[in-house]
Amino acid sequence: MSFASLPYELRSHIWSLAAEPRRITKVRVKRSEGTFSKKQRQLDKDVLFETTSTRPPALMHACRESRRHAPYQRAFTAGTEPRWTWVNFDLDIFCVSSLGSIADIVSHRSDVQRLHIRTDDDHDWYESATNHGALRILDDFVNLREIQVVLGPGGLLWGDVFADWGFGHCPRENITFVDEGSGLVLTGPQLKLVGDWRMFFSFDSEGNPPDPDELSDEIEYALDDTSHLTMAQMHEID
Repeated sequence: MSFASLPYELRSHIWSLAAEPRRITKVRVKRSEGTFSKKQRQLDKDVLFETTSTRPPALMHACRESRRHAPYQRAFTAGTEPRWTWVNFDLDIFCVSSLGSIADIVSHRSDVQRLHIRTDDDHDWYESATNHGALRILDDFVNLREIQVVLGPGGLLWGDVFADWGFGHCPRENITFVDEGSGLVLTGPQLKLVGDWRMFFSFDSEGNPPDPDELSDEIEYALDDTSHLTMAQMHEID
């Protein structure tokens, strides 16, 4: 029996289930160089179009019937010259290479549910996240339910960001931190624990063990619970 000979209801159901998660990458916004007031620019009135390097899903090219039933909707519709594409906001994950590029997601911020953050193009990401409030824009992503952060150089500092700064509306239990070198996926509390352990209990950044002559002082400092997780708090973390 061929696919075309299946009942229409069954075919339409199969098309609706055929979508696979995709990575929406290199989202960019093109703005007009014309004259706009500060308020107009804040309202994105100067946007010409948004674009992404991600190709349209294959389902939208299979046939007319697949396009009718595939679970995609038009996205990147902002601007006076929109260059829209198709997105499944339940499945697709939006990927950014710096904290600043989150702002390039102009339209459908309230629809994005999954976000993947790298800092390859943002060497001062910690300064951006803390002193410049780069994560405040996540307040616009009201349906954000999952965030993945790739740990680059200085990545342990994300543990402090997790503890002291917010990630918008995303549930804290759905925020994970990925170490590409080891493949480890850590929760926020686990990453904070790793950072505290390295700072107070383990080797220094150059791989040198604690000085034996100062070990008693280091132990006393490590057990001081005013500036880091106590041993009891560490024990409570799963």
